[in-house]
Amino acid sequence: MKKYFIHNGQCEVGPFDFEQLKTMQLKNETPIWHGGLQNWTTANNIEELKSILNSNVSPPKFENFTQQNSNPPIFSNPVYENNQNFAPKKKKTLRNILIGVGVLSVLFFGLIIYASTNYEPNYDENGELIIIDSSAVSVDDEQDRINEELTIKNRSYRNNIEQYVEASTNQYSYNELGGISNLDIIVTNNTEYLLNEVNVAVDYIKDSGGIYKTEIVTIYNIPAKQDKSASAPESDRGTSVNAKVQSISSRKLHMCYDNSFAPKAGEIDPYFCRQ
Repeated sequence: MKKYFIHNGQCEVGPFDFEQLKTMQLKNETPIWHGGLQNWTTANNIEELKSILNSNVSPPKFENFTQQNSNPPIFSNPVYENNQNFAPKKKKTLRNILIGVGVLSVLFFGLIIYASTNYEPNYDENGELIIIDSSAVSVDDEQDRINEELTIKNRSYRNNIEQYVEASTNQYSYNELGGISNLDIIVTNNTEYLLNEVNVAVDYIKDSGGIYKTEIVTIYNIPAKQDKSASAPESDRGTSVNAKVQSISSRKLHMCYDNSFAPKAGEIDPYFCRQ
């Protein structure tokens, strides 16, 4: 059975038998070779193939067909009408489509990553997460879950801040006859947020137990999970001191705490504030 080779514009492919060629939609100008031909020719020059060709374009004639070879000769592009060469247009089209799909996929996932990393939750005046209408904006379910957990955790910090922020003193000096010196106030921040300002009320207590005077010591920018100290004024009277947190503000925690403030009954997040 005769075997045929064709050239697709980039390389030779084959061999194919006659039945296989029927399925390949050969054109008149398709370069082709089979045993018995010296050089490449075009499909319309092979008599048995004319019945399966789908174009009427006639290529120029090839010469020197007398010598028979068992292998196809080196292919050189024949010149066709309008100086156009045979090329696999379908493959180029498929490649361009795949490139386009790849670029769109990268852009799409890039937008998703950007949106998830730059999304900031919004809270109302009670510290509740404001739920965005899903019909207007699509919010990732996982991000929504994380934001809800963050809202609950921060509200717990604010409502129980006395358990997370403490004031204490160093080993200060005092005179048995009365007088406090070398006094430092230490504030410990056990939350996960920076505390921008903490005011500590320092009571200087007399030997009889009464309060001689009260001073306010302010400490700024206490890092999360750390403590920070500041010097307190000396006193010419008193044998001991008592330090108590009076107020706390934190922009990261959205908190404005004041121990002189009495929350209203039923408030779920009384110390929430926007700074």
